[in-house]
Amino acid sequence: ESLKVSVMNFFRSFLRKDDLSDLAEGALNVWVNRPRDYVNLLQELSNEMFTPQTGIKVKVNLLPDENLLIYANAAGISPDIVLGQPQNKSVDFAMRGALVDLSGFPDFKQVADQFAPGALLPFYYDKGYYALPETQSFKVLFYRKDILEQLGLSIPDTWDDVYNMLPTLQQNGYNFYVPTDDFITFLYQNGAEFFNKDGLSTALSTPEAFKGFKQWTDLFNIYDLEKSVPSFYQHFRKGTMPVGIADFNTYIQLAAAAPELTGWWGIAPLPGVKQPDGTVVRWSSGGQTTGFIYKSSDKKEQAWTFLKWLLSADVQERYGSDLESYNGIMFRWNTANIEAFARLPWPKEDLQVILGQWKWYKELASPPGAYFVPRELNNAWSRTVVDGMNFRESLEESIVNIDREMVRKAQEFGFITPDGKAVHTLDMPQINKPWEGVDRYVPE
Repeated sequence: ESLKVSVMNFFRSFLRKDDLSDLAEGALNVWVNRPRDYVNLLQELSNEMFTPQTGIKVKVNLLPDENLLIYANAAGISPDIVLGQPQNKSVDFAMRGALVDLSGFPDFKQVADQFAPGALLPFYYDKGYYALPETQSFKVLFYRKDILEQLGLSIPDTWDDVYNMLPTLQQNGYNFYVPTDDFITFLYQNGAEFFNKDGLSTALSTPEAFKGFKQWTDLFNIYDLEKSVPSFYQHFRKGTMPVGIADFNTYIQLAAAAPELTGWWGIAPLPGVKQPDGTVVRWSSGGQTTGFIYKSSDKKEQAWTFLKWLLSADVQERYGSDLESYNGIMFRWNTANIEAFARLPWPKEDLQVILGQWKWYKELASPPGAYFVPRELNNAWSRTVVDGMNFRESLEESIVNIDREMVRKAQEFGFITPDGKAVHTLDMPQINKPWEGVDRYVPE
């Protein structure tokens, strides 16, 4: 019997699998850019919960490469919904009129209130929102309890505390870790914005932006942080970097693959910048995956019903719980729905820290030409830290390049005339206060 099954499976391997171009007639076609385990579970939950409740059939297909969306769209083959996309993908399609403006649905605000306001910034374009977040990563401070106790150091609350602890760390052969590409944290914490409210130019030529950029580069120029760290997880595990900033993936790695450190490490909110009133500003980003609806779909209302159902707290909790129970903690689902996130099996003390940092979550917006910001700021970092250029001169060079690209893209999409006159603005949302909606989910 075993031989028979093996032979049958061998010949089945030559059969053509589901093709993305085979869109199911009469069903909601959903493409998911995730591994097969995630896709199969979503199909099972849809069959078990969504279709019986709504009568809407769903076909979930695996999208092996996000770039296939461009080719499929060019060929006139588009699904109703796409899931698991990078956070900046939706605006790329929205600029070209390919997506549905989700804010046009009457209950959009009620659905969007489940997510941090700063998480929605990358999905905003020309007074509309074109995606919603599925997963949301977070950045927190990781620290080794044993090593800090041995050195007589306390957990830093502000960047001044970090500066004060660095001599002790470095004199004993240790160091503090900061990702070299984490410019968002330092600029936001110093009160800077990346774009002007009209969305047509950068706002980096302010004193706050220069201050944030200097703080970021000074950590490597003056305070001698490592400029290249292949794996903070390995350094943290060995103890050579007993404190540093990392994300959700590092948390899962430590929880699943470093059993010898159980009880010897913890997390804390990010160091921040103390304000005159005594509060500490801890703005930071994290990265998200998203879902959006194609304008070419003839089932827009059904697609919105499915997206609302999928992103609801109950379904996200069930999806995350099933993933982890079937596959282990390495499949912990970092849902962007804060209520569902709080229901998943996080240790109480860690959940308090993560949610406390969640209120300061704020992503980079995506007006036309925004993709030039990470590129140019990382170039500016390299000029300042590696080549020794003055920080102000380096940032000013990047500002010129970013503005030039933003003007070019604004002209391409009709916001600026060829002679440089603005005929339409984007009216970018401004988020200056932490999200108070987090508070009710923080465990006592």
